[in-house]
Amino acid sequence: MNDDSPAATTVSAMSLRELRLRPGMALQTRRLVEGASKKESQFLAAIEGKGLMVGPVGPEGVSTELEEGEVCVVRGFTGQYEFSFVSKVLQTFEKPFAYALLLYPKKVDATLVRQSMRIKTSMPAELALLRDAEQGQSSSSGVTLIDISVAGAMIRSVASPATVGAAVSLAFSVDFEGSPVQLVLAGTVCHSHNPMGQEGCLIGMAFRNLKQHDKLVLHYMTRTRSG
Repeated sequence: MNDDSPAATTVSAMSLRELRLRPGMALQTRRLVEGASKKESQFLAAIEGKGLMVGPVGPEGVSTELEEGEVCVVRGFTGQYEFSFVSKVLQTFEKPFAYALLLYPKKVDATLVRQSMRIKTSMPAELALLRDAEQGQSSSSGVTLIDISVAGAMIRSVASPATVGAAVSLAFSVDFEGSPVQLVLAGTVCHSHNPMGQEGCLIGMAFRNLKQHDKLVLHYMTRTRSG
């Protein structure tokens, strides 16, 4: 994990609108009946104060496994908040595609788990391992930036070029209001591991000593791509 997690977690009552859910965002739904299991679902759309649409995941998802009139629990993660709420199934549909219409919740229980919005991406970048000021840059390698926030980033690399605690810099180009901007962000490696069944290494880094310009571009990047 990057060190953008809050020191303490508090459950707050929020409106669904404040969570800024996006179509396709992963959810879990579970009917409030004995023996019911969690169902992987996705958020489709919402009409504030009236209802929200949830559907099954993937091409094989032909049923929401929800029934009209029953009550269900919905859980999800926005990239910044974990949230849950209880709702009633108003209607279910099979055509033109499978989805359930749920009663729009007045409030949801939300827990802030990251101070900064984190977005998923897939961008080429350059990760450099830094030594001290006299030695300068020791090595660099091409990596893939797979998620990012104002506080840090997750990178996929062919091999781990650094140990936990090592000083690194991440360089990549981003579109900022129609113009390409090159960012070079200094940071520290927080973790590095090889996921089972996947190629390459995942490296988490926390940014350090960001310039005001860098923060502005990162805020713009996370907000425009999460909306």
